[in-house]
Amino acid sequence: MKIQKLTVIILLFVLSGCKNSYQALLKSPNVALKYEKAVEFFQEGKFEKAQPLLEELLSVTRGTTKAEDVYYYYAYTDYKLKNYQLAAYNFKNFANSFPSSKRAEEMEYMYAYSLALESPTAELDQTSTLKAIEAFQLFVNKYSSSDRIQNCNDEIDRLRKKLELKAYNNAKLFYQMEDFRAAMVAFQNTLRNFPDIEQREEIAFLIVKSSYKLASNSIPEKEIVRYEETVRQYNDFKEEFPKSKYLKDAEKFAENAKKNILAKNKAVLVK
Repeated sequence: MKIQKLTVIILLFVLSGCKNSYQALLKSPNVALKYEKAVEFFQEGKFEKAQPLLEELLSVTRGTTKAEDVYYYYAYTDYKLKNYQLAAYNFKNFANSFPSSKRAEEMEYMYAYSLALESPTAELDQTSTLKAIEAFQLFVNKYSSSDRIQNCNDEIDRLRKKLELKAYNNAKLFYQMEDFRAAMVAFQNTLRNFPDIEQREEIAFLIVKSSYKLASNSIPEKEIVRYEETVRQYNDFKEEFPKSKYLKDAEKFAENAKKNILAKNKAVLVK
């Protein structure tokens, strides 16, 4: 028991000494030592220790030849600590502050990539996703011969898939709420904005179905025009997807729409 207690006391003493040593380092006026230890902590993966040292060095080294190196490591500490919003800011600020640096390309890429890591799931607001796509596209335009171009394109594709899913889910929500007019507009906008969307066939069918549902729930004065729209949407669907699994159902909506148009026209003639 005495040996165990002695071990604990020694361990606490060592930890206390380490803490005091680190605090002394933070207060030290020795810039070279602080930088050396900050880089050492960084390389050892002790980013939470490296960051405060680098933060102090930012102001001390401003305007000196060491400023670029300090900011480079500082920006990466936020990234390594998964503070992606702050990392994005610092990566971008580095590129703006040191435009002639050989690291500027890397920093602009990391700016876009950090924004991409901030991008939430498709159910949430996609502002960060849009910013990330824009940043990647700007990078591609600026550094067209960069070996990071493929990564940028892959990220853009991944982020666009998220926007596609967001648009698809929003349109489906209108449909499920039986707001067929809003659903039609949302589905059409989804196809317009994302012509290669994976659910294109299903969306095109749901436009036909929404069109029919909208017509059947319309006031008499608007029924004929809206049933005619159903027939047009069906014809477009059939032309694009002649072997679709939804074709028979779509055809039924079109046939019913035609019957209703004929019945409405006969009723007008009788009057």
